[in-house]
Amino acid sequence: LGLFFTGDRRYILFIQYDRDGNPSLCAASREMPEQLRRALWLKDVAAILTSGTLMAGCSFERTKKVMGLSVNQRLEDFIAVSPFNYEENCLLYIPGDLPRAQMGSEKEAKCLAGQICRLVEATHGHTLVLFTSYSLMGAVYNQVKDRLSFPLMEVWRHSQDVIHQFKQAQNAVLFAAGSCWEGVDFPGDMVSSLIIVRLPFPVPDPISEAEREQYPTLQNYIRAVIIPDMQVKLRQGFGRAIRTETDTCVVSILDHRAAPGQRYHQAVLETLPNLRLTRKIEDVEDFIRAKKSPDYFMS
Repeated sequence: LGLFFTGDRRYILFIQYDRDGNPSLCAASREMPEQLRRALWLKDVAAILTSGTLMAGCSFERTKKVMGLSVNQRLEDFIAVSPFNYEENCLLYIPGDLPRAQMGSEKEAKCLAGQICRLVEATHGHTLVLFTSYSLMGAVYNQVKDRLSFPLMEVWRHSQDVIHQFKQAQNAVLFAAGSCWEGVDFPGDMVSSLIIVRLPFPVPDPISEAEREQYPTLQNYIRAVIIPDMQVKLRQGFGRAIRTETDTCVVSILDHRAAPGQRYHQAVLETLPNLRLTRKIEDVEDFIRAKKSPDYFMS
């Protein structure tokens, strides 16, 4: 309360409401990068930062800024080559007939449902569908629930039992959002089709709005913050596809902004490993038939 009364500019002050409408007063420091710099990086101690998502696109600049790593410090970057043969074992599918329906509209849900049903049939189930919002997930689920010939499941918040059921079913379809973009493991043929419904751009919040004030124009902010943050999240989601050196998977992106010639196509390519790109559903069917054993289609 003291921070709210004084309006201390060192903090981003906002009110957050829970599901029942109860408010919480929140304060986030504007000085976190500088605090990290003083507490860690100015110490005369060597440090190694390692993660599969430190790099956004082809650059570590976003991570350096968030972590308070100064360009004047002695920094060395290293990118470890993946042991996975993505060019051979993974296919990137961005449909050539993606409509530009208004986001959140009933038309968008219907269009997505049609694309998802075609992909599920082409890959014989074994599908994980990642959404960026629970409301869209629910709308698309209602459109497809009576149209699929494979078990269909939804993961809402903290639904570990549903994830277990999906793993046991083997050829099911799982709709997921939130934490399922990272930290869940579906090795083997369990997920042979990963569908990313929308590019995972960050949702505006008071902290991101405060960071936007640091940039002279909206375009500068989008290039420096929004796109790199989306790329990190996309890399996390893509990581659900290939979990072992022998896994094979089709990765589909159903966001028209990711298509060749569109605004974020290059940003998507910078994020993902080298993959064969197709816009034809027939190529998806051929890939699955070529890569999977007869047992795959009998489960």
